[in-house]
Amino acid sequence: MKLTRRELLLTSLGMLITGCTQTPTSLSRRPGTPWPNGVSRPTSTTASRPVAVPQPVRPRTAPSAIATAGPPGLKPRSWWTRSGPNRSKVDPMKGINRITIHHEGHTPVWFTDEPSTRARLEQVRSIHTRDRRWGDIGYHYVIDRAGRVIEGRSVAYQGAHVSNQNPHNVGVMLLGNFEKQSPSQAQLTALQSTLRHLMAKYRVPVKRVYTHRELGPTVCPGRNLQPRIASLRSSGALA
Repeated sequence: MKLTRRELLLTSLGMLITGCTQTPTSLSRRPGTPWPNGVSRPTSTTASRPVAVPQPVRPRTAPSAIATAGPPGLKPRSWWTRSGPNRSKVDPMKGINRITIHHEGHTPVWFTDEPSTRARLEQVRSIHTRDRRWGDIGYHYVIDRAGRVIEGRSVAYQGAHVSNQNPHNVGVMLLGNFEKQSPSQAQLTALQSTLRHLMAKYRVPVKRVYTHRELGPTVCPGRNLQPRIASLRSSGALA
């Protein structure tokens, strides 16, 4: 069967995109993560054992409060796509009590213009829905290299960003591969303000702000972003 140029492009992207793919060999090699005083660090394991993670607690946020305004300056979903979620493949969030930070993990991102950002997000959404057969893009918020905060999947629905850890968990993804590059200052500034907003809105304590590698065997969010998150938590910048 002859494929169109667009189908070949998306197929190649699907093979290349690693994103937050969980890779058991990465946990045993990753450096220790500094945590603020009084915070229990999730237990690391070797590749032969499952990752021990904190069990979800009952959310303190009423479900009716979930689908309200997002972080300041948020670009709505309509900014980058006209496609909606497949509601038969998504589950209601029913409250929020934690936040997980990711990187995209594909090829490095250096562009800051709007058309390139829109195209990249549409590619990610296509991979998630077509190849992985998810109901929508996996993340609730995306931060591009220019520091734009963009709505992904509605927080009314559970995301698809941490295996077996999606209930009550908001996924925030920064565009780029931070194993190979560093996040921009604009991204870090936007991430801090976004986390502060979400923590205040949903009453999420700093001890329940995680990176993907702290909940599963993966290199996400990359060696150049992981220590920045640890610093945000320990410095009191998210208080």
